[in-house]
Amino acid sequence: MVERTDIRFRLQKHNLSYVWLISQLRLRGVVTDKTEMSSVISGARSGPKAERIIQTAAAVLDSYEQGSVLVTTG
Repeated sequence: MVERTDIRFRLQKHNLSYVWLISQLRLRGVVTDKTEMSSVISGARSGPKAERIIQTAAAVLDSYEQGSVLVTTG
């Protein structure tokens, strides 16, 4: 559960949206939508796909914090 809270906190800290994160996940082969993402982050959904979403989201945020992932508009 700590990882879920950490992802939510890091998105807020960097003023990033779930839409941005979902697009980053999609680029890495993890297809999800807002509803599923919300359920995973809240802890309402678990299992192998939820774990993959959490692990990949954490890796995306790690890369973002190291300056390796850009936020694009448009």
